[in-house]
Amino acid sequence: MAKSSAAGESKQQDIGQIKSRQNAKKQLTIGKTPFNLSVVLYTHKTERVIRGYVNGVIKLPHFLAKNIKPGETIMKKTACSMLLASSLLIPFGQSAFANIPLLNIDGDGGGAIVPWAYISNASKDGGVGMPAVSIWTWVSDSYTINFWPVAVSIGDRIEVGFAYQNLDISTLKSDLRSDSLAALPNVLDAKLDNVQMITAHAKFQFLKETETLPAMAISVSYKKALDVDKLNDNLTSGARNTLGATAPEVLKWMGLDDDAGFEFNLMATKLWKTKIPLLTAVNLRYTQANQLGFLGFSNDWSLNPEVTLAILPAANVAIGVEYKRKPDKLRSLNSYLSANGGAAAGYRPLDDYSFGEDDFIDFFVAYLPTPNLTIAAGVANIGNVVHRETKSIWAFNINYDF
Repeated sequence: MAKSSAAGESKQQDIGQIKSRQNAKKQLTIGKTPFNLSVVLYTHKTERVIRGYVNGVIKLPHFLAKNIKPGETIMKKTACSMLLASSLLIPFGQSAFANIPLLNIDGDGGGAIVPWAYISNASKDGGVGMPAVSIWTWVSDSYTINFWPVAVSIGDRIEVGFAYQNLDISTLKSDLRSDSLAALPNVLDAKLDNVQMITAHAKFQFLKETETLPAMAISVSYKKALDVDKLNDNLTSGARNTLGATAPEVLKWMGLDDDAGFEFNLMATKLWKTKIPLLTAVNLRYTQANQLGFLGFSNDWSLNPEVTLAILPAANVAIGVEYKRKPDKLRSLNSYLSANGGAAAGYRPLDDYSFGEDDFIDFFVAYLPTPNLTIAAGVANIGNVVHRETKSIWAFNINYDF
């Protein structure tokens, strides 16, 4: 009888453990959302915080797991409570950050200036996903640049996007009027306060991220400068009043070949599951663009590396740095005037007006107050923009995933 009773109790315990595991698994799936949010599991007995996906299996980071095997379910109905914690996520991959990456200035999922191999707001059901929208504003002592990108995903491997971009060149217009009036018989006048551009892109993620391998993707962008031909005509009109009717077109002589062109990107991105998670991203950009494309495109292609390094000190905070190498193809306005009879017309060299390009580097902080909303800010050195060297710029961004 004792043995029978012991066997019965043992069987009862086994049944209880099975039910407990089933209840735990059910608890793990409560609150599952399209964003695949993490949950926080707090064990009152051990006072250990464990974070994992809402998919019925707890995936433990090694620095929290200690004596618990990754993937092991340890919750008991009476021993644990569960809280949805979208603001306390520890990322195990792209899905842990519902709307990271941001949309960068070209509409690509990524940081501010570097595209990443992740898909922005990726669809979870294989269809067309909800759009992600973003606004970037860059402000400096000389220029203001605004970017309005939008993107949608097709499944979890394809992203298509569009961006409208506007560069305020009112400083170029005012500087050129006053400086050319002092240096030339006639005024060179840009006559424009803004130059605009549109960008359309498509990205394909051909390799998913694993524990050891980065995600990898390729993208192609088509860019069209909407006002560069007008700017060229306005500058050429003023130059011919001084240099004669046969003087070449200003921007064409300086290196402009077309108002539209393509860019190709090959990118790799990896989130390293260290104690403080580290994100690394590398991109190779093959481009013809002058000044991001605002000043058109040349016939010469160049291959330029770009890098992002970011740490995630809290699950809804990212702090990082980006580097973007820039091509430098345009000749200076002074070279144009000197080579085309400026001296005979009484020309004295203008200050600045190199139209050269410098590499970009920025430092940023991104914060997710909700799973759909990201607010980012940063400071950057972007060097020479159009005709003059800029001081540090401030960058501000709001990104929302529907």
